[in-house]
Amino acid sequence: MAQPSNNSPANIASASSRLSIDTARLYRDAIGVEGVGQSEIEALLPQLRSVHQTLIEGSAGGLEAEYACLTLHDTMPDSLAQIEAMAEPIRGFENIAFIGIGGSSLGAKAVHQALDSQDSSLPRLHFLENIDPRRLDRLLRNWTAEKTAVIAISKSGGTIETVIQLLIVRAWLEKQLGSDEARYHQWLITDPVQGWLRELARREGISSLPVPPRVGGRFSVLTAVGLLPLAITGVDIRRLLAGSAANAARCASDDLRENPALEMAVLFYLLDIKHNKRVSIMMPYADPLQLFGDWYRQLWAESLGKRMETLPDKPPAGTLPVRAMGAVDQHSQLQMYLESRHDKIFTFMAVDDWGTNLPIPVSSADKKHFPYLEGKRMLDVLEAEFRATVQVISETGHPNMTLRLPRLDAHVLGQLIDLYQRTTVYAGLLYGINPLDQPAVEKGKKLAIQNLSGGR
Repeated sequence: MAQPSNNSPANIASASSRLSIDTARLYRDAIGVEGVGQSEIEALLPQLRSVHQTLIEGSAGGLEAEYACLTLHDTMPDSLAQIEAMAEPIRGFENIAFIGIGGSSLGAKAVHQALDSQDSSLPRLHFLENIDPRRLDRLLRNWTAEKTAVIAISKSGGTIETVIQLLIVRAWLEKQLGSDEARYHQWLITDPVQGWLRELARREGISSLPVPPRVGGRFSVLTAVGLLPLAITGVDIRRLLAGSAANAARCASDDLRENPALEMAVLFYLLDIKHNKRVSIMMPYADPLQLFGDWYRQLWAESLGKRMETLPDKPPAGTLPVRAMGAVDQHSQLQMYLESRHDKIFTFMAVDDWGTNLPIPVSSADKKHFPYLEGKRMLDVLEAEFRATVQVISETGHPNMTLRLPRLDAHVLGQLIDLYQRTTVYAGLLYGINPLDQPAVEKGKKLAIQNLSGGR
């Protein structure tokens, strides 16, 4: 099998819309002995075909499919009119509290940050995730109830961090507005049938949207969980789903040269189990992608951080996801990356078209100190630093890949979301684990409730 390269179909993107995915420096031919060899991939070809077929079969059946999270670009368009209609009156509020945690929040936060238009006419968003009494108290002291809306998001309807913050905000709204009026300042996104939030919606007539039962929280950004908050903030959610559909079509083949998600999954899998690469570092060179790195951390860690029960000694699966930021972390983490253990894989991210590029004014007095800045613009410096980091990481022998986004828009973000969700599911299947569950997390939730119940 020919090695994918910058010229392979999986790595070519049209200048106008497609992600550019360069995996060449994950291979031995480019990076040396730390990279994946062709023989390692060839030995897995039958398994890769099987894994791809499993994903295709598990995606059939719409919202009832096992991997319904990978076909939301097909199943959610019928709900977009309802979501957009619900978003319209919510935009009239001054402050909107989104109460959710983990998968109920990170996806919407990440896309909102990446695509924030800075439109002052839109409401101010407040994502209430962690249990922070000082922050919530401060917000409630500064908000006006008449100008505040709350959207609570929990698939189970009983996530404790979400429940207690909603209880507090509801009590505040009812004290200020009365219980009847307070209902019209609340919206709920939860399971369509069961759970405390669903019961609350029925009992009090609170407007609500469903979370598809087969779609887990960390895979739910392309459901109402992410689409309603994003529609409120002016994101083109139809283009977001179209981008997801475009990447899904790109990944339709079981040929690694044509399916970047399958290629990324097998490379990360082999770098882990054959080359002892235990840490997966995502390093965007773009501030708007910082929270995308946080979304990726949960997706990758919660999906893959499990024991491979089918093997005799039940070894752990997955690599530890870490988010770094370029160029900031060149000044904080790069030293360790370059001279510490060779147990890391790097994914660099860059944006081609920012829509703006400030010139650097260099006076004659400045020029003697910074002659290399004359005639340059701000993004010239960022690109130079990005290329320098990729070069030194590669020269040190660390496997790495690069994603280049043509621009920051909804279609590109949709592609990126589908790429990582699809890669994660493929990787889970290669490890022989269920990428959709999170048994250790559920155990922690039960123990927390026991502690609140006096240890019973």
